[in-house]
Amino acid sequence: MWQRHFKIFILILSDILIFYTSLTLTLLIRYLVINQDLATLISSAPLHIAPFTIIFLVWSIVFWAAGLYDIIRLRNEEFFYKTLITAFTINALIATAFFYFIPYFIITPKINLFIDLALTILLLYIWRRYFNKWAGKAFKINIVFLGANSEIIELKEFLNKNPQLGYQVVGVLAPDNYGEMENLWQTKKISLIISAEKFDRTQKLANLLFQYFKKGATISDLDKFYESVTYRVPISIIREVWFLQNISEIDRGFYETVKKVFDIALGIILGLVTLLIFPIVATLIKIFDPGPILYHQKRVGKNGKIFTLIKFRSLSLANTFDQMAKPDQAKITTFGKFLRKSHLDELPQVWNILRNEMSFIGPRPEKPEFVERLCEEISFYQMRHLVKPGIAGWAQLHNPSAGPTIKETLEKLQYDLYYIKNRSVFLDLSIVLKTIRILLSGAGK
Repeated sequence: MWQRHFKIFILILSDILIFYTSLTLTLLIRYLVINQDLATLISSAPLHIAPFTIIFLVWSIVFWAAGLYDIIRLRNEEFFYKTLITAFTINALIATAFFYFIPYFIITPKINLFIDLALTILLLYIWRRYFNKWAGKAFKINIVFLGANSEIIELKEFLNKNPQLGYQVVGVLAPDNYGEMENLWQTKKISLIISAEKFDRTQKLANLLFQYFKKGATISDLDKFYESVTYRVPISIIREVWFLQNISEIDRGFYETVKKVFDIALGIILGLVTLLIFPIVATLIKIFDPGPILYHQKRVGKNGKIFTLIKFRSLSLANTFDQMAKPDQAKITTFGKFLRKSHLDELPQVWNILRNEMSFIGPRPEKPEFVERLCEEISFYQMRHLVKPGIAGWAQLHNPSAGPTIKETLEKLQYDLYYIKNRSVFLDLSIVLKTIRILLSGAGK
């Protein structure tokens, strides 16, 4: 909805304004207040514009990757401010490295940079605290749900916990409760009606919704609204026709070409890195647990094709891990724990990417025996194989520590189907940047 996008736009614009305001105040404080030298201010101000503009662009990207423009995260809670401080610390280090390790610009500010960083974090803290509070109250959209199922109950709880999204649930009604519907329309100024039942199922429901549509209400299917709010596809309420209507390959030629070029280029670079560190990693794997250096395992790829996934071995040779569960920490070697924590064990999968069996971005591949079982227990599980599997994915991004239970697997499938439907260059770039944040934070394994 436009309210969410408008809030994000305001947030990005205000951060950029804060960046430049802090720089302006820095120059005024340094040259007019401290040095009392107007001539130096006039001569040095233009020299700061170009380099700081580059830095501000990088800062905005870091903030985006850290999730500071994600409406869901915009709460005045400890986690948000830890994220803000961490992201700003990274930005401070980037700015310092930029001026002192790239000898291209004339200026190498010390006092100016310190003042600018201090002013920026102060203004950001004050502004974000106010904005987070404002976002929970501004542009409220009153919603009525027609129907009652588990997805509607989940959404109602989700929206109540996240007022910053701008939705307020004023009623959950049966589709034939015309009296209460009209009462809510008169008293609550309903803007959005979400129907759990498809509009075209009954003419009676279509006529009811059309009457409120003519009065100015927006009408939406439950599955579309659920997806727009949660970034997941509700498996239990979609049918085969959903895939026919939403999954199209014929108009993705440009995207697939760009993605393949990216996979090959980055695959070659990381392949060279893998070759360079291979002797060291191989030696350490052998020292801590004699046995194979590489771990080979059958996985299910695009269109159900079986391929052999390759990783650096992190489990002890005695481990016969074949259950749908996380490996026992006792069965992971000492060096294997480092490999998993650093994600270096994933590097040999570059070979799978160069063989066109995997991509850097896509649903994580599973073992054939797991897939067979999950296809029986979860509807549409096999549809995640419409695209090549990947090392990083939309599901891992949203829940990097998810376990192997059926409930968590279902949630991951919902994220995977969202990715398959909405995959694009922009979405892949977002996944790459946010995955880097997860890697740096040490989460995900």
